[in-house]
Amino acid sequence: MLGPIRASTPINFPSARHRFLLRKVPHSGDTLDLLRFVYALVLAIAFGADGAESVGSQACASCHPAIYRRFMQTQMAQSSGHVGTADAKEQFDRAEFRDSSGAFAYTVGRDASGYYFDFRQQGNAVTSRPIVGRRSLDYFVGSGNAARSYIINVDGFLYEAPVAYFRNLASWRSAPGVAQLDYPYLTRPILPGCLQCHASGIRRITGAQNAYALPPFSEGGVACERCHGPGSDHIASGKPMVNPAKLAAAARDSICEQCHLSGEIRVPKVGKDEPVLNPGDRLADSLTVFVRSGSEAQLRVTSHAENLAQSACKRMSGEKLWCGTCHDPHSVPSATEKVAYFRGKCLTCHQVSSCPASKSLRQANGDNCIACHMPRNPTSDVDHVVFTDHAIPRRPGAASASPSINADLVPFGGGRTNARDLGLAYVMVGLREGNTRYLDRAFPLLQDAVAQGTRDPQTLLYLAQLYRDRSDDAHARPLYEEVWRMDPEQYAAAAALGAYQMQAGNLEDAVRLWRQTLAISPALLLVRVNLATALLRTGHPDQAQETLRKALEFNPSFQPAADLLNQIVK
Repeated sequence: MLGPIRASTPINFPSARHRFLLRKVPHSGDTLDLLRFVYALVLAIAFGADGAESVGSQACASCHPAIYRRFMQTQMAQSSGHVGTADAKEQFDRAEFRDSSGAFAYTVGRDASGYYFDFRQQGNAVTSRPIVGRRSLDYFVGSGNAARSYIINVDGFLYEAPVAYFRNLASWRSAPGVAQLDYPYLTRPILPGCLQCHASGIRRITGAQNAYALPPFSEGGVACERCHGPGSDHIASGKPMVNPAKLAAAARDSICEQCHLSGEIRVPKVGKDEPVLNPGDRLADSLTVFVRSGSEAQLRVTSHAENLAQSACKRMSGEKLWCGTCHDPHSVPSATEKVAYFRGKCLTCHQVSSCPASKSLRQANGDNCIACHMPRNPTSDVDHVVFTDHAIPRRPGAASASPSINADLVPFGGGRTNARDLGLAYVMVGLREGNTRYLDRAFPLLQDAVAQGTRDPQTLLYLAQLYRDRSDDAHARPLYEEVWRMDPEQYAAAAALGAYQMQAGNLEDAVRLWRQTLAISPALLLVRVNLATALLRTGHPDQAQETLRKALEFNPSFQPAADLLNQIVK
């Protein structure tokens, strides 16, 4: 091995269920995991404005018992937790399935020790050793109304399991974004942004990418204070809580949009790496949501705000229409009440005579407005799930055109942007999709932003990556060094600097930088192989073996680690 292995596009994006799950995942996992979780923290929400503190939803129950009981039955309140502690939406009776390639079979079940999944290679193994394993399923994410994902714990670092439960199928399948892989993908990090819209009181450990105090959240589900603000002052002095319905429209809508507006990418503003959205603030003050121009938004898992914005109802009603117009966040109508409940919402603005369907057709349909105008359709970003179309098409079955892959990225809702934010949008989406046109557009924008004095870690890190991909190390390396000095959590900078040190023959410095990288994000498999190589060259074969065995614990099918380990132990 002449030099360090490097990932082709080392960047991390969150799951497509929130515009965060990638459709293509490289074998090593490093393309997902190497650049700092710059974007996944975009959704991180914290409280504490004016010194007030969170008290937890249970504190609300004594004074608001009826609301609390109703809310605890909603999907928002049940959107995460310990596996086995909430209402069972899934079946754990030893379900089995194979990935789409047929390379691996999975079994999901439970025994005396808890819930688990097994994986085992099928057919003619391409490796000299059988690839089998078992992992515990510790936490779930998702209400189960459409699907549930699961979390595995490795030494306090959390990763998404490659198995998921889909309610429409009433069965288990590969998790979204990994079905096409021919190996068990066990190293997708659970980032704060992944948890924040499903849980409350996230207990992230600073200085690491995806390490948490356990349990990783104080409340499973969305807590009361997410929408109403911290409750300590209210309990102590009776100070009113925030009522979202009484806020100005932009602040009101931001409370919902923090989790239900994904766009193509969300770019944090300078100094807002972990945006704080206290109820009453505007989301646009912390980040810019970019969408593709020239066509309607596709139905995705978290595209509710985009779809609603393109509806005739919203365009005609303006600020008057918002999520709370039709939805009571504290309760969900029962199956028997649903048709009449939403029909009543429609009739606050519309007349029965305005419906183009005949009276007999309406009667045959049970006067179900949403069945025609808000149908449940498959999403474009996650297989096996259907969601309500909030575009409210006038004619049933009307399909919107898919956006061009090279369409301009523009801020959602209009407005101006700057070179830095637009450049980051293009580079993030470009790296996620392998879109070279977007990367070419990002490069001069980020150069201009830096030339104009913008030197935040995210801008410099992405610009360094673009220089490096152009083999311009003379520009890339100083930027990586500046980023690493500015922010010791930017592990992508440390990983890149380690490669430069190894190429220069400075093995001890490379070892130091890669150890620091892995302390922040231990599942970077290519970094582990490079570290093991450097350890071998510096006379530490035992440490090299330990590093490689840990790599194979994270991914038993990662062949570069297995090959190097075989060379050492022969």
